[in-house]
Amino acid sequence: MRFLLVFILISTTALAKDKIYTCKPVAAAVVMESGQTYSETLDTMDEEAPLLSVVPTSQFLISEEEGFFYKNNPSRNFESLLNFENLVDHKEVLEFEKIAQELDDYFDIKNLKVFYLPYRNFKDGKLESSSIKRIAINIDKNFTSEITIPKDMKDISMYHFLRKCDGDKENGPIQVNFEPGPNKALS
Repeated sequence: MRFLLVFILISTTALAKDKIYTCKPVAAAVVMESGQTYSETLDTMDEEAPLLSVVPTSQFLISEEEGFFYKNNPSRNFESLLNFENLVDHKEVLEFEKIAQELDDYFDIKNLKVFYLPYRNFKDGKLESSSIKRIAINIDKNFTSEITIPKDMKDISMYHFLRKCDGDKENGPIQVNFEPGPNKALS
């Protein structure tokens, strides 16, 4: 019983150091295979085809001990984010990064830290779809930029979301710890 109490106290202390940010979409863009782009912001949202209204709220978790995690929507668990160095297929990501840089330039986004998430959706134990996500914390530190390239989605070649983030336990911008460690190196 004493060991259980000690474990609970240690776990509670560790969780107290975690910082969770809830990120709501403020802009979205979809690039179709045809090259046509559809985009909207909260100010220009189209009532007939409201892209932003179907984009879920995401969460970004920073753990001093374990690194960076991302929860794409309420039905998923937090998933570990990877730095470029931790990825397996560098060639694919370098191609992806060229596209992402063009989008960053177009939207005048300056990134502080960039992460990647190999994203998979399963249904009844079978892989239903997969994509690669590039999630970046912007320099102004209260926005994240998420660019996704689906690997098997018909008609859509890429989509981008800009999200404004507010901390559940924090007042102010996302705080990033740049100490060396697994999953903490600057990209």
